[in-house]
Amino acid sequence: MKEIEHLSDDSNKLSQISELAASLRCPHQLLEEAIRDLQREVQRQLSERQTNDTQLNILELTLSTSNGIQNMTVVFSKPDKRSQWEEAFAEAKQKLASAIERSHVPDFLVSVPIRKTRAGLQFTCASPTLGVQRDVWVCNSDGYVGQVCVLSLVPEPTVTSCNGVCNARILCVASVPASYDGHHTGINISVQDPSASLANTINSIVNSTSKSREKRPSKTAEEANKSSARNSTDIQLDSGSSSEDSETESQPERAASPSQLVATSAPSPAAVPVAGGHRHQESNSEETDVQQSTMWLGTEDGCIHVYNCTDNIRIKKNKIKISHISAVYSILYLSNKVFVSLANGDVCVYSRDHNGWNTANPTTISVGTVSSPVTKLLNVHDKLWCAIQGCIKILNTTTLQIDSQIQISNDSKPITNMAIMNDYVWISVQNSAHLKCCHYESFEIIFEVNLAPSVNKMLSNCDDIIRQHKAACLRVTSLLSCKDLIWVGTSAGVLLTIAASTVCKGSSLPAVTGIPHGHTGHVRFLTFVESPTAGSTDDLSKVGSNSTNKSDATSINNPSPNLLVISGGDGYEDFRSSGSNSVSEIAGREDSTNHLLLWQV
Repeated sequence: MKEIEHLSDDSNKLSQISELAASLRCPHQLLEEAIRDLQREVQRQLSERQTNDTQLNILELTLSTSNGIQNMTVVFSKPDKRSQWEEAFAEAKQKLASAIERSHVPDFLVSVPIRKTRAGLQFTCASPTLGVQRDVWVCNSDGYVGQVCVLSLVPEPTVTSCNGVCNARILCVASVPASYDGHHTGINISVQDPSASLANTINSIVNSTSKSREKRPSKTAEEANKSSARNSTDIQLDSGSSSEDSETESQPERAASPSQLVATSAPSPAAVPVAGGHRHQESNSEETDVQQSTMWLGTEDGCIHVYNCTDNIRIKKNKIKISHISAVYSILYLSNKVFVSLANGDVCVYSRDHNGWNTANPTTISVGTVSSPVTKLLNVHDKLWCAIQGCIKILNTTTLQIDSQIQISNDSKPITNMAIMNDYVWISVQNSAHLKCCHYESFEIIFEVNLAPSVNKMLSNCDDIIRQHKAACLRVTSLLSCKDLIWVGTSAGVLLTIAASTVCKGSSLPAVTGIPHGHTGHVRFLTFVESPTAGSTDDLSKVGSNSTNKSDATSINNPSPNLLVISGGDGYEDFRSSGSNSVSEIAGREDSTNHLLLWQV
């Protein structure tokens, strides 16, 4: 269409030039002949394009009916209308095929570009926060600075801030739920009926806290006055964390509905509801940190930075900083502990009590070595699977002993990603486009799935040189388990889904489906978050307390019906029309821009 417009424009300009040439007083016969020759050539090209353009308005369809094969011709008013119709028709066919295979079709929502504040910044990992905010912390680095971008989903997906948090690459991030277990926070009393009397609740809490007061020095009068002066008309949760000016600065409080009132007593004076809805807050903000969900960021220089999920990272600095002698490869929350794998082969185990996390004296387990460190951690039915080169060691989280060892890769290629669905663990190895499916008890690899054919099909519209290059170095870069699908990110930028919920020994290979929307470069991470329109704060707390590791490597099946899957990678590309000139021009400008892609599942 643009070419026809350009030729028409040229023809009009040549007519104007011809008129101007005729007004010349000097001899200009040669000029007039040249102009006429050029006009004839432009008219010839214009006629050819218009004839061909008519053919672009026609679409031939072949239909299989009960009476046999029938042909149908559809005529469109413009070629653009035909292209739009073809895309919609192809998408409808894909959804129909997926429905027949009984697999969910992810609905693409939006792509969110994240402009680079420094040259060379690349995504490394991401994790959703726990609580009502439903933000996603996206980490990226250029090797010298670690940056966190906060993706807010309300009212619509928007990057609210991008701030540097450390002078090293951030290798992993994990969300850790608050400690609401009565074993760690004292007595946990839940009042479900708002009309019920609070007398018994208050008496129970007062009795339990009075015992704890006998075991510790009493407050000074000044502290008591400060504590009693802090009243509120709602049942609220405290939020304390450090800031640039203070190590214990309180966060804004969040209100809870009366029907969800939960009174919790700790070894210190607890927040006690009284008549009229007023309560006393704890004067020591450190004690309330136990009731805060946190984000743990592991870096290449061996540090773990801990923030509260509610922290505004633009103005808050880390609440806790833990230093190690080796790089932090993976962080995973499991069984009320945080497991951290280091580059020297150790796995550090952090536990907590009513005072919070014991960061000074973690339990250290030698699982790997300096030459063969633990690079990935995965919760497999309450056992910790530790990936070391081409094998997996299974750690008992109660005894902290190695129970078993599995050899995954015979050629010692390192394991790069793991994800679990039901009783099967999906595993990728370095520089391979194959996925292995392993049973969690028998350790038997029941089959391998070759992803190359599905990726090549998605790249069929790309330039030949680009397609050949991406196919030659194809490998799996990220894995995610969400609902009944295994999501696969590849080095080609193509995302795939595998219908893995019905996989079992003896079953046929599951269907591998390519997703039309992807990245121009590598898929750097995959994660998911509960949709802001679904669930409640309690649901999020349950998800957080039972989750494995919501980083780029893996996650668990979430029973919530509405989830958002998020991929992060280099550039954005629609593979359905990647051969179009207009799309390629746009993609060329966006190749170096990091993009977040969101799907509804």
